[in-house]
Amino acid sequence: MLFRKKLFLSDVIIRVLFFLYSLIIILPMIWILYTSFKTPREFLHAPWALPERLVWENYYNAWFSANIGNYFLNSVIVTSGMVVLTLLLASMASYTVSRYKFIGSSAAATYFMAGLLVPKVFVTVPLFQLLLSMNLLNTHIGLILAYTGMALPFSVFVLIGFFQNLPKDLESAAMVDGASHYRIFFSIMLPLARPGLVTVSIFNFLWYWNEYPTALTVLQRESLKTLPLGLVILTETQERAAEWGQLFAGIIIVMIPVVVIYILFQRMLISGLNTGAVKE
Repeated sequence: MLFRKKLFLSDVIIRVLFFLYSLIIILPMIWILYTSFKTPREFLHAPWALPERLVWENYYNAWFSANIGNYFLNSVIVTSGMVVLTLLLASMASYTVSRYKFIGSSAAATYFMAGLLVPKVFVTVPLFQLLLSMNLLNTHIGLILAYTGMALPFSVFVLIGFFQNLPKDLESAAMVDGASHYRIFFSIMLPLARPGLVTVSIFNFLWYWNEYPTALTVLQRESLKTLPLGLVILTETQERAAEWGQLFAGIIIVMIPVVVIYILFQRMLISGLNTGAVKE
């Protein structure tokens, strides 16, 4: 009986802590949302009050006048390119390491896992020099390649678990029917690993949509900058102009894709990670 009371009490404490943590996350987002519809006068005189009317011009001005629309398009190009290229390379690498035994296969898997332990700050200078020598600075391709290299260790780590769980009888049956290794991978194994591919894609999108240090290192030309860099520019300009509504409207525009994707795919994320974590 005493054990049950302690268990119930600990469960209540955990729920209360999670509730408080949720409030800490949600309340600032709600404040930013309704503040984005305020005029500068309303923000200065009543920062915590609801707006008297919805000033949609803040979003229009942030999108067009503050160039957030161009930054948004750049982020879509860079993030989408990174996700596609990472999926292609990570799926092939993880499939090869997990399904085929060859000299150095274990070392290759360990090499990818070691990439998870390297802080990004340590690769900033070598990355800059490498892209400079390849004439890829101030290009979206250079940033896509940089993001892909950073995303590969985690992606391979997750996908190895998925490919290890797939039954080997499928490969044997396909080989008997005369299918090549490439045909087996692209037509049979890759579709079966779709939950893992979706999980990796969503995680990489959520992480690199808001990535700032690497983008700042690679992109100096304003027309090529992504949303995090553009938001910093918007912050500097709108603080001096006291256009706080436009600033918060820009923040909401940056947050919308991340929030929408997380809401739509949160169950798939959890189920995908659980599937890859259990080895049959």
